[in-house]
Amino acid sequence: MVKDPVCGMEIDAKKAKNKMNYKGKVYHFCSPSCRWAFEQNPQQFVK
Repeated sequence: MVKDPVCGMEIDAKKAKNKMNYKGKVYHFCSPSCRWAFEQNPQQFVK
């Protein structure tokens, strides 16, 4: 299980359809809207 960096929801990385590579790390999202929010300002969500 991994955590969606936008909403904090726990999701199964193997089943996640929404993912994105950012600075060499793969981020998984629960929905297209969370992925969109991350794409707009990744630094806001990367710790």
